[in-house]
Amino acid sequence: MTTTEPAPRFAHEPAAAPAPTPEPTTTPPPTRHVTTFGIEEEFVLLDPVSLHPVPLAPQALAALRAAGFAGATSEFLASQVEIATRICTDGDDARQQLEAFRAALDGIAVALGVHAASTGTPFDAGRAPAVTPEARYAHIQRDIGAMIDDHQVCGLHVHLGVDDRDDRVRVVNGLRPWIPMLAALAANSPYWRTADTGFASWRTIVLRRWTTAGIPAPFADADDYDRRIDDLVGIGATRDRPLIAWLLRASHHLPTVELRVADAQLDAADSVAIALLCRRIADGILNGTRAADVTDAGGVTDAGGATDAAAAAAERVDRFSGEVLDAAVWAAGRDGFAATVPDPVQGRMAPLAEVVASALAMHDADDGCPEAVAALLARGSGAERQRAAFAEGGRTGLARCAAASVA
Repeated sequence: MTTTEPAPRFAHEPAAAPAPTPEPTTTPPPTRHVTTFGIEEEFVLLDPVSLHPVPLAPQALAALRAAGFAGATSEFLASQVEIATRICTDGDDARQQLEAFRAALDGIAVALGVHAASTGTPFDAGRAPAVTPEARYAHIQRDIGAMIDDHQVCGLHVHLGVDDRDDRVRVVNGLRPWIPMLAALAANSPYWRTADTGFASWRTIVLRRWTTAGIPAPFADADDYDRRIDDLVGIGATRDRPLIAWLLRASHHLPTVELRVADAQLDAADSVAIALLCRRIADGILNGTRAADVTDAGGVTDAGGATDAAAAAAERVDRFSGEVLDAAVWAAGRDGFAATVPDPVQGRMAPLAEVVASALAMHDADDGCPEAVAALLARGSGAERQRAAFAEGGRTGLARCAAASVA
């Protein structure tokens, strides 16, 4: 804002009374945004008839890297590959990267005689799956014993760029009550060993077995976060920081907050919608007004749209206990789009669609997020689409669904 000197006074003009001294004001904090984000997707290679995992990932990975996909990496199991986008600032860029990778992976999978599928769990899976031949994975295999039989899962990980350490912890704390909603929205693993599990996200249930799992308790600050992480390393299967298996965490090697709650998604557009929604919530957390803007009645004192939603969520961040959040994640894994989950803005349990609307109101950027999320809600969850494909065509229908997920 610019200022100008007062206009010169004429001699005949009476002197004005001195202006009252303004009351001191508090300078508002600078606006901060999560401008950048990245997406990691895991895929499983399947026999096209049985839909059983096939340990051909080393061959697929070699072909991907030869094709120029430097972001392609191995995963725990020899039937899995992972791709990480470059740093993204908008949904179109992220979707184009994911679609290019999926198309390349599809061609490579066809050449290898398999399907590449983007699903939280394969339709069929045996015991003792082949592990990628790397020393680190061999150590993990020994640490978790028979858990490996069921740990055949693929996820979608979203990284949100947050430079400041304490801001990262603030975002982790603020995201905690939103995790059940994100688990329900991203549910895409209804089948396990040829049976419908009765859960929209069986992967969510499987992950609860790890030494660290679920949603961590709130952190006081970045130093508290680091101390608690250091205390966990060396306990059980937690050999190092990367094996902290919470559904959200500060990245151990990047200036990001990492959300690990989502199943791998059928469509690249689904992955991007979830990533944009995560970023939108984090923006609201970073810029939300605190309790001064929230009335005792649960409303807000001014009309600020997204600011009001962020204010309400900030005030009610502790409304839901850790026990409630943990139970709600389980329920989200079972019920998917039909789940009732915590709404940090309304301060109560609510149907998924209402909580998604509250999340969208956390920020008002022109980022394409509302349209992307609306399209995902209209398509239905990945679990619903997999069940529809199986109802129509059995394993053949699911095979077509798997093939279409990367084509």
